[in-house]
Formats: sequence, C-alpha cells, structure tokens
Amino acid sequence: MRGGTVCAPHVNRARRRPAPRALLHGASDMEQGALLLMVTALLIGGTLAAASRAAVASYAAQPAPAPAAVRGAEATSPDMCAAATGPGGTTAPMRMDEGGLQMEMYPTTCTPPTWAEFDRVHGLLARAKAATDKYRDFTVAVKDGYARSSLAFVQGQGYHYLNPAYLDRGFDLLHPPFLVYDMVHGRLVLQGLMYYLPAETTPQQLAAIFPPSLASWHRHLNLCLRGGAVLPVYTAAGCAQQGGDFRASTGRMVHTWLWRAHSGIFTIDM
Repeated sequence: MRGGTVCAPHVNRARRRPAPRALLHGASDMEQGALLLMVTALLIGGTLAAASRAAVASYAAQPAPAPAAVRGAEATSPDMCAAATGPGGTTAPMRMDEGGLQMEMYPTTCTPPTWAEFDRVHGLLARAKAATDKYRDFTVAVKDGYARSSLAFVQGQGYHYLNPAYLDRGFDLLHPPFLVYDMVHGRLVLQGLMYYLPAETTPQQLAAIFPPSLASWHRHLNLCLRGGAVLPVYTAAGCAQQGGDFRASTGRMVHTWLWRAHSGIFTIDM
C-alpha cells in the first residue's frame, strides 16, 4: 500500500536476480572463482548489513540509562553523576561516607562535556602543570613554603602539603594551596594538586572554575584530626576526649591528578 492506494500485484513483485551460475557461463576458471568470491561477499555483506540495521533499531528503541541512583540526598559513590537540577546547570549537594570520612559533594552532571569545556579545562590544567612541575623536587616545595598540613595523609590520595600563603586568596590556578604526594620506594612523588575555597562558595562559582560536567567539588564534615591523622570520631565532644582537633566543616576542595591519574583527573581519590 502506498499513500492509501493498493498497488497492483505486478508492481510489488520483486525482480528476480540472475542465479550465480548464469553469471559464470562461458567464464574461465579464474574468472569463475573471482565471480564466486564477489557474489559470496555481496550475499554475506547484505546479511550482515540487515543484522546491523536490526541491532541499531533495537538499541535505539531502548530507553536511555538513568543517572546513578541515590538514597535521597546521599551519594553512593564519590565519582557518581547526577542530574543538573541546580542553578546554572549545577548539581545539588549530596552527603556520603567514604573511608571513615563524612563529606558533602557536588557530583558531576550526567551530561557529557562540550568541546569548549574540554578545550578550556585542558588549557587551564596545562598551565597549572607547567607552573607546579618544579615541585616534583620536594625540596623546592619546602623552600617555597609548603609544609605537611594538619590533614597530612588520606588513604587513596596521599600526603597533603599546604602553603598557608595560598589558602585564603581565592582561586589561584598557578598557586594551589595543596600539593599531594605519594610515597614511592621511600621517596615523595608529586601526584596532584588540590584547590581550596571557603565553604560558602556557591555551586555557580565552583562551576565557573571547572565545569560540573568534568569536576566534582567536595568538603569534609565533622572532621576530627590528631597528629596528622583522621580519627573515626564525628562529634566535638568525642573528638575532645581523643585529644583531637574538631572541625564541623572544611572549605570546598577539588583534586587535579596531573601526574598520576588512576581513576581520572578530577576524582576524589587518585
């Protein structure tokens, strides 16, 4: 049926292809072999193309995968994504526990980054790496004012070294407040940088630095520190009993693993 009109039977009748053997009549052995190969290839190609079209149609009919599920406002993974429901295409903050640490994070959006975002972030990180590559020599970092911070070692991340001069000056691409080292064969090896902003920094301000399609900022909550270690204590009273330093909240932070990114450049853990 075409446009509501029933076509005559002879119009819809498929044209009959010549049988392969009819094509071979009078051909040499070499020509027959070549023709057989060509016919076989055409038949197989047509079958595969039909199967491919069917597979694509079947895949296209399936619904798109939903963003990672969350339990209310609680994240299930530090590297999960979420729908961009916040102002300016940002995500809502989520709470989670990881490795004895309580944190609030802005997960990345589940939408892929644009080429413009890729290009801008690539330029930023290339400049940051060039400016801090000298700190692969740990003695240079110490000379420039970096010292082991109160939050010295974090499992899965490494040793954090802080330069207090850079902590309260806002975002400074070329002067990160923290350098993160890993101990490799008894030697401190630079792995990444950590940028740090006040806790009241808005999601829109964070997104203006690194787009939420790529980077996830977080802050730690109810932190009890003692001797450079994080204690599994989450109240001020309990922390005081352990002789620790209690902090209800840190500022907003993001890692950039520029020298060794096992999981991704902006992941929480290296």
